[in-house]
Amino acid sequence: MAAAAKRMGYYFDVVSPYSAFSWKVVERFRGKWPVDTVLKPVFLGGVMKGASNTPPALVSKSKGVWMRQDIRRCGETFGYPILDMPKNFFTEVARATVDCQRLIVAAQLLGRKEEEVRGLITVLTDGIHADKGLRTEENNLTIDSAFIETCAKKVLPADAVQQVIAASKSQEAKDQLKANTEEAVSKGIFGSPSFVFYNADPSKEIMIFGSDRFDQIAHVLGVEWKGPKMP
Repeated sequence: MAAAAKRMGYYFDVVSPYSAFSWKVVERFRGKWPVDTVLKPVFLGGVMKGASNTPPALVSKSKGVWMRQDIRRCGETFGYPILDMPKNFFTEVARATVDCQRLIVAAQLLGRKEEEVRGLITVLTDGIHADKGLRTEENNLTIDSAFIETCAKKVLPADAVQQVIAASKSQEAKDQLKANTEEAVSKGIFGSPSFVFYNADPSKEIMIFGSDRFDQIAHVLGVEWKGPKMP
């Protein structure tokens, strides 16, 4: 008899390069692992502030250099090579991507199909981390209304694009993203990606952090882990 699916919250912000890697794995293993994944878009800046955390690249110059190398290696091991972080990541991109998160939340609030919601996460992730055509010669990236609309058009039906974009600017979408972010902090989350195996007794919930912890997720689910490329 197949094991009953466990309910797992996936707390993420598409701005995070490590969340880009984790998302590819979450999608590859969808339907293959006994898990019901609840998508929880958060604002990473709010999570970091609420958890009194510091972005890893800003901890020290040495760690910043290491991260650049690590992200390149992860691109190879996860089978998803991404670009170097934009030069304007901390000055512009990290804050501007809140609109990407609100777009995802808006699609959820409007009851759009799960495939559309997941599709938005994918195209936003690819646009931020893997599309060289969106970078300037100086390796800057602009997250603006044109970026949002371009991504939305790749996934949503033509008659739904503007509806979802408009909803992403609503107070309801802003409040829901804030609620998701506060929920994440209340569960001890301090970064993205994070995974929470829910339990009726919150003290028994299991929180796992990082794109390099899928072996632990597999352990909780009681399945074999053969690496990020092997469903």
